[in-house]
Amino acid sequence: MEKFTPRLFSPTQYAINTNERIGNTTVRAAIGRNHHYLFNYFFEPLLESDEYTNLLENIRAVTSNPELQGKLISTWEHEVYKCYEGIEGLDEEINILFDHVRHACLYLELAKAAEDNKDRDRAWAFTNEASLMINGISGASGAIFDKIDTANRTKQNRENGKGRIKNFFPVKQEAARLLEELKPKGGWLSVTSAASALEVPLGSFIDANRIGGIQSSNIQALLEKTWIPKDEFVNDAWQKSKRPKKEKSNS
Repeated sequence: MEKFTPRLFSPTQYAINTNERIGNTTVRAAIGRNHHYLFNYFFEPLLESDEYTNLLENIRAVTSNPELQGKLISTWEHEVYKCYEGIEGLDEEINILFDHVRHACLYLELAKAAEDNKDRDRAWAFTNEASLMINGISGASGAIFDKIDTANRTKQNRENGKGRIKNFFPVKQEAARLLEELKPKGGWLSVTSAASALEVPLGSFIDANRIGGIQSSNIQALLEKTWIPKDEFVNDAWQKSKRPKKEKSNS
């Protein structure tokens, strides 16, 4: 018999709290949250920290001049960042993603400039555009982290990378263990439900063990989009713990 846990809030109170939290978000808070995502899920684990600072300084110098913005964007097309040459194709993936990151940062700075000018509609328009891009950036960066991890588990590539992306294997071991330990009666209904259930305990494991190169707040997306469906180790535990498909009756 499954243990019943009473709700902390009633559905009505939950709706009220959620509406208030979202509805009272300011433009500046939304901009800050997006910058936090970009720094923690792209710049900090993949590039040098001064790349983030230099990019923002260059953008802030042109936010009031569309002509200079165009010239800055043109320079981005010719900038190539090389840091993982030992892992085939990875630098290309990072540079493609970096182009999206640059534009997201540009939109956030344009949003900030619009907010300073009290043009609230324009500020929210730029912020929303950046948010949509950052959602895709978060998922793509997770796939890159996984590719680096796979490469780091082979002898010829262990010395590649920058040393800040740690081996994720202990986290994958814990994810596999949790998939089987927390399996509901009858098995996991979907990848999404499993990833959601593992988010908190696996995030706590990451924080408690101070595992670098991976953020506990990003683990659900990483589980759902990459590890459970594609990683050989985690997927094996998923296959053992998912709800089996019902066989069609021949009658």
